[in-house]
Amino acid sequence: MSKALRTPAETDAALRVNIAGFPGPGGIPVIIAAIGNPHVKDERSLSYEAGYRTALLSNLSIDVAAYYNHYDRQNTDEPGAPFFENTPLPAHMVLPILTQNLSYGETHGMEIAVNWKVNERWTLAPEFEFERIHMHPSAGSLDTTTAPDTEGSDPHFRAQIRSHVAVTNRLGWDVSAYYVDRLAALDVASYTRLDTGLTWRWSERFSFSVVGQNLLKDHHLEFGNSSAATVTSIKRSGYAKLTWQY
Repeated sequence: MSKALRTPAETDAALRVNIAGFPGPGGIPVIIAAIGNPHVKDERSLSYEAGYRTALLSNLSIDVAAYYNHYDRQNTDEPGAPFFENTPLPAHMVLPILTQNLSYGETHGMEIAVNWKVNERWTLAPEFEFERIHMHPSAGSLDTTTAPDTEGSDPHFRAQIRSHVAVTNRLGWDVSAYYVDRLAALDVASYTRLDTGLTWRWSERFSFSVVGQNLLKDHHLEFGNSSAATVTSIKRSGYAKLTWQY
């Protein structure tokens, strides 16, 4: 069990960003502005975690963990009272969006990891993760986007399996396959990724590796946002690595 606080950043307390503008009634310019709140409070979380690890057989072990986190006083973007500004010219009306602590929620999930030594040269390590996020507006909140965006910006499921084969005493072959569920709020589809590599251990201190990553597709999208202002697209790639341990 643990408790954590997130101290407000300077941007939470003193931000001023003009997001958009448009002509209002009578031709008066109107600006929508994100404005920080000097009275914003610490965001709080209370976490509970439990796990169990055991060796089922001499060549098979399993690790299971579960968790539940409760969050309160989470930041939201709330509409404020409109006001006029004379500078910069021309005079304009501002529709402020203020940072406030009007959201709460919880996350819960579990992780399972297995390590199976199939034989003297081959080891398999599958893993599975499940997580759900639930966010709720507090009384008085008019923010209709933060909660669903937070809930939909994290995959519900992740799974992977890693394989290591000692081809010879000096040559190792590694293969890893990953599955990541979709990000509903960001319109990012689920994807499967495959990496593989060969490592030749020249001596106890020197090794040389050749690795290929994201081999199934030319590229895949891992993260983005609704306005597409920030997008993370991972391409197929490869590299060679020389390692010296001392």
